[in-house]
Amino acid sequence: MSQMDPHDRINLTGPWAGFGFQGDHMFTPEGHQLEPCDMAWWSLTCNIAREWRLMMAEARPRPTRSLASGKRCATKDSSVVYLREYVRIRRERRLGMGDPGAGADVSNVVHMSRGPRRPQRV
Repeated sequence: MSQMDPHDRINLTGPWAGFGFQGDHMFTPEGHQLEPCDMAWWSLTCNIAREWRLMMAEARPRPTRSLASGKRCATKDSSVVYLREYVRIRRERRLGMGDPGAGADVSNVVHMSRGPRRPQRV
């Protein structure tokens, strides 16, 4: 039976190729060293990445079928997603904002200001 010395570098294989362990640390393929406490954030990072992928997939135009050939063809801008515009539209839908329409009343919101400023010393 062979013994593994935890101070020898152990390289992982398969989809984890390039990652490795040595002592109490994990190493990335780029050579970054990860402490055990750093790994507590993996779940959050994976969830953020998953949400990003879903948001980008929703923002992309769907491919359409060409009537003549029956093949799927993407629209001209299918690879470009304008994130700022997508997030603005999504926020407006969620908050019920957007174009109020022709029959909407003018808002009577008063914007407060600080008043006149004193002269500043130079």
